[in-house]
Amino acid sequence: MSSPYPQPWEPGQRPWRPWLIEDSEDTWRSLGAIAHGPLLLAKVPGIAIGLRCLFAHPDRLTAWLVARADAAFIPQVLPPRSEAEAAVQAEMGGHWPGQLNDPLVHATVNFMPQRLVLRGRSDGHGDGRVVHISCAARIFGMPTDGKLGFEVSWGPALAPTFTTLELPGLRRIAASAVRFVDDEPASPPT
Repeated sequence: MSSPYPQPWEPGQRPWRPWLIEDSEDTWRSLGAIAHGPLLLAKVPGIAIGLRCLFAHPDRLTAWLVARADAAFIPQVLPPRSEAEAAVQAEMGGHWPGQLNDPLVHATVNFMPQRLVLRGRSDGHGDGRVVHISCAARIFGMPTDGKLGFEVSWGPALAPTFTTLELPGLRRIAASAVRFVDDEPASPPT
């Protein structure tokens, strides 16, 4: 089954760039509240992707994701098949988050999919045979129906796998998010 999302080098496709969207001040002042986790999202021989924890903030979610793959199963970025594809791949390089051979993780909020950015992560390479990824990924928007979808895949070794989380009372959970800053920004001393 092929993914409905654009791949990095599909001519004419422009990925949505959620990493350019700023968080609200309420989210910056919030540590969040635990909404779900842990959960195994997908596992096949040599590859596993999981959700350690899902945090709810006043206006968005944060997913703490982990992935592990034996190096032999990690797909390599394929060379372009044509000059047009090479031009699109070069243009996308500046706009596509993460490495092109990273796992693909999409979240669906209110029937709108978004590719999660695997930045700000710690990668571990166990003697070159195993790759570990651990990162927090922002999910924009709050599900109004209490459902959050995940689709994960990693090249030909891990076909797209779908999971839907049932999150009843998510607005209440987000409202209970732990605040760590209550005051207005301080003025510099004069």
